[in-house]
Amino acid sequence: MRHYELVVILSPMLNQEQASDTWGKIKGFISNRDAEIFHEETWGTRRLAYSIRKGAHHFLEGTYHLTRFSTETPFNKELETFLRLDEQVLRSMVVVGDPPKPISETASVVAPPVVEEIETPEEPAVVVEETVEDAPAAAEETPEETTAVVEEVVEETPAEAEETPEEATNEVEDAVEESPAETHETPEDE
Repeated sequence: MRHYELVVILSPMLNQEQASDTWGKIKGFISNRDAEIFHEETWGTRRLAYSIRKGAHHFLEGTYHLTRFSTETPFNKELETFLRLDEQVLRSMVVVGDPPKPISETASVVAPPVVEEIETPEEPAVVVEETVEDAPAAAEETPEETTAVVEEVVEETPAEAEETPEEATNEVEDAVEESPAETHETPEDE
């Protein structure tokens, strides 16, 4: 037995009743050829990748329908001719499909996977407290007192690195300024 998939794009100008009548004619054509329809889907109206001209109209949208069917006798050419002659069908495509999956495989795919919940221990929140009690006194300090406080803090902090990137840049700039300007002759000057 051969299995096929049919995708049809119907005109978006059809109302719900006309679209279902057109889709019914297509399903009837398939059923009259001793084919068994085992799956149908309506994908709804979607924007087309490019405009399709059918008659005097240029369509930018279409209503998509998918059906899967199986048959003993191939009738692809007849089906394609039938769909091409129908004015309501913008595009269609028939391809050889996969056989329908057994019920046991379908059931395993449909069942949602079991998700185990993993409890993570809550980390204690870190609380930083700041005191602003000394702020008014700091505002009344003179520049000499401020310098003394800064010197105390500098003495208390350990030396993290011998040289910061800014100091290294300054030393390189000083060395460039002190060295005499050298001129290099290039082969072009010769």
